Amino acid sequence: MSRPASTSFFSPRRVLIIAQSTVTQLVRMKVFYFLAPIALLFLGMQHFDMPWYNGPEALQPEQELRMHKNICLGAMMVFSSMFAIVSTALLIPGDIEDRTLYTILCKPVPRLDYLVGKLLGVMAVIFIAMLVMDVLMVVTLHYRMEAKLVDAMEYMKNIGYPEREIEAGRADITSHGPTLILQYGVMSHFLKASVLAAVALLISTFSTSTLFTIATSGMIWVIGEFQSIARDGLFQDPVLGDTPGLAERIVGTLISLIFPDFQLFSSISDAAARAENILPADMAQLGWLAALYIGIYVVLSWFVFSDKEF
Repeated sequence: MSRPASTSFFSPRRVLIIAQSTVTQLVRMKVFYFLAPIALLFLGMQHFDMPWYNGPEALQPEQELRMHKNICLGAMMVFSSMFAIVSTALLIPGDIEDRTLYTILCKPVPRLDYLVGKLLGVMAVIFIAMLVMDVLMVVTLHYRMEAKLVDAMEYMKNIGYPEREIEAGRADITSHGPTLILQYGVMSHFLKASVLAAVALLISTFSTSTLFTIATSGMIWVIGEFQSIARDGLFQDPVLGDTPGLAERIVGTLISLIFPDFQLFSSISDAAARAENILPADMAQLGWLAALYIGIYVVLSWFVFSDKEF
């Protein structure tokens, strides 16, 4: 009598299959329809000037391009974060409702593989959506930058600026166009959305309501955006600027683990919009931080999900 084949603790192949199935599931839910208003916004910004672009207090070309990037990156941040929360919150309840989860777990498929596969599937769809939005942003920003560059160069030549100042102005305007630094801002929003998806995954493993998962994940998102400010206000004297003690640092670290500090991700995006210098080491550190958050939430999700009976 042959013994049944043993199931490995973790299989990348099973994870990829579940991730692929998750991508198909989300596409069937027509999640990409949310890209339509984003595309209209980006294209509308290209063909129609905003109210503050004209008049006696019109923005300089650099400020206008910065505003363009701020609006595009802000729209990408809101869309990716909301999508990460809502789509992840719908996955496990959806699998339970149509009994797909029972079929998967009876294969047997380890629950860790199932959770990681679901999360990777959501991250893949977020990546595809952000890639489309990134292309739209780069194209519209490029055309607006070229138009402003032509106007600025013509104006400076007519006024009689020296050639050196004209080249300096050209370099300044070009630095606010599509650059690698701008892509760092897009990457920071992808990492933030991935962490939010991991948070929603954890909550969905013990929540009995999709609405509760979405609302709680949304609150954690908001808290994470402001927790660094609140932590500084609680643990540091605003006048004396005292360094927090050991106990305060421990409490602050625990708060940072429970509520991710999303301001770290937003600061990279803000710096990218201002065309400030962002080092690859900064992005590597942000990537490791996101991986740490995701790893913690996935392990916690696994512990909670392992005790559930289906």
